Amino acid sequence: MSSIPFISIIIPTYRDWQRLSYCIDALDKQTYPKKSFEVIIVNNDPKDQVPENYYLPENITVVPESISGSYAARNKGISLAKGEIFGFTDSDCIPHYDWLKNAVQFFEENLEYDRIGGKVELFFSGNQYTVAEAYEIVYAFRQDENVKNGRSVTANMFTKKAVLDKIGPFNQSMYSGGDFEWGKRATLNNFQIGYGSNVIVKHPARKELEQIIKKARRVVSGKKEIVESETSVLQKYINFAYEIRPPFNEFKHIFSRGKQLNFRLKLLVFFTRYNIRVTRAYEELRLVHGAKPVYDA
Repeated sequence: MSSIPFISIIIPTYRDWQRLSYCIDALDKQTYPKKSFEVIIVNNDPKDQVPENYYLPENITVVPESISGSYAARNKGISLAKGEIFGFTDSDCIPHYDWLKNAVQFFEENLEYDRIGGKVELFFSGNQYTVAEAYEIVYAFRQDENVKNGRSVTANMFTKKAVLDKIGPFNQSMYSGGDFEWGKRATLNNFQIGYGSNVIVKHPARKELEQIIKKARRVVSGKKEIVESETSVLQKYINFAYEIRPPFNEFKHIFSRGKQLNFRLKLLVFFTRYNIRVTRAYEELRLVHGAKPVYDA
């Protein structure tokens, strides 16, 4: 890796120009030299053209990808990228101004690592948390835990080009869980990942419970695609019976991670978690009986 490595940042977008503009603004203000990174934005709805007078710095390009799905879009970006390091984020994320500089510094100071799972900080729509936002505070984007399991969400992930050269791009047939599936392949090939606590992007918390429920169902559908489960139907029913028990052990997570939440919100987060666990178990039963996976979140 050169002293100032060239970085390729890849961002899929789908009808999200307004939020993407904030991401672009943050990337335009990076402390890393502009000549040493490129940003490839992949428009996953080519019919939705870039708005007129939309600000795009010289090192940022927009390319179309008609194959639907964020992983197909990321793969298009990968195929065009020139970097020694590849970084991934999403169109609704706002990278910290030292995001790129800190990622390079992490690699330089931790030579054993080939990948970085960066910290994802939530931001909120107002001063009062919704129940969904409170739930996200406790359970969303636990990147430190993801890294311990050899994976990272693509909202904030870096990898050396050598990893992609060895194991290939994302599985673009997947609409959910493709980042974890790719991470599993990287780990099996002995490419190590470290947690970048100062490699930070901000991500909007989901405001509505419906979004949380849809995501839970989508994650189960994606998980089914990662590994074709050998668990029997009977075992799925046993798992469902287990999950409908109130998960009182979740209170320790709610109180330790949700210190800023009042007691009412903590209680509502508990019941939401219960709902999510039952929803996931039910979705597994639904899928094992041949139902169609859910990808509408």
